[in-house]
Amino acid sequence: MPHRWCNSAQIRREQIESGADLTFNEVFKPLLVSRITSLSPSNVLEVGAGTGHISKELFELGFSVTAIEPSAGMYRVAKDVLSLTDVRLLNCTSFDLEKNELYEVAFSHLVAHVVDDLTAFFESVGQHLKASSHFIFSIPHPCFYNEYKGFFGDEYNYMASMIKNVSFTITKDPLNTISGVPYHHRPLSEYINKLVESGFAIDGFDETYPEDDIQLKYGAKWESPRYCVFTCRKL
Repeated sequence: MPHRWCNSAQIRREQIESGADLTFNEVFKPLLVSRITSLSPSNVLEVGAGTGHISKELFELGFSVTAIEPSAGMYRVAKDVLSLTDVRLLNCTSFDLEKNELYEVAFSHLVAHVVDDLTAFFESVGQHLKASSHFIFSIPHPCFYNEYKGFFGDEYNYMASMIKNVSFTITKDPLNTISGVPYHHRPLSEYINKLVESGFAIDGFDETYPEDDIQLKYGAKWESPRYCVFTCRKL
């Protein structure tokens, strides 16, 4: 899984820094930063940092940030993006992190739906959180995303867990196709039950649906929330 993003790392950087990725810049980044800021953590772990742009934003707001990214290509891009910050960047997964590393907030952006073993992933994050600390993560909304993208066609069954390698573009950059990305569809109940089994309580749930002025920039209104964000507390 980690190396599947290597070839698209530079494309993702250009999409984010040019402003072409509206969803990242105008929907996710402000939402995730807002949720993290409201918790006033003394330190933050980003799991699957990608290009590093959210960690950079958090550093600029004064947070102590560690970012881990297993993809060599993404790591190289993040290293450059974060070069003028004190963000601690590691080329590893949450499974590889030293056991004595503890944080008050961990977050991941569009990672949980690509991991094969969701329980193991939640547990690997949980073991790096202090008691009562928070894990915030975003995923494509299980109820609506297949309707938006049509990845599974006629075989789609909301209640069935399914996996497929998918290709996609973003609205403002339709010529750059990112391919071979694993996508696990899981019903919401699977996410919720596995969080509970992994020792988390759910403190909040956001369904991303931009304001009208932001939706106008896409050229068409969203018919439904395309993504969602869980805010969980370690018990």
